[in-house]
Amino acid sequence: MKLRNRPYLTVTETEYGAVLLDTRTGEYWQMNPSAATAAQALLDGGDADDAVRRVTDHFEVDTERAANDVRTLIEVMRSAGVVQE
Repeated sequence: MKLRNRPYLTVTETEYGAVLLDTRTGEYWQMNPSAATAAQALLDGGDADDAVRRVTDHFEVDTERAANDVRTLIEVMRSAGVVQE
């Protein structure tokens, strides 16, 4: 999976996690800290497995839960039109 329009996507940390912003459309998505970590892994060119590893490295969460959460994040990003297979 690659992020579509990746040059137009930015992640900005906030007090409550982060915001993913599509600078072309102005659309944005509020993310909790673990979702922000996963999204940043994807923005850095990683795949779902890289995002899961990054989440489990930074948070006390087991791999199965992290994988489910990353899959959900990818589905949300897919429905928003910012990812492509």
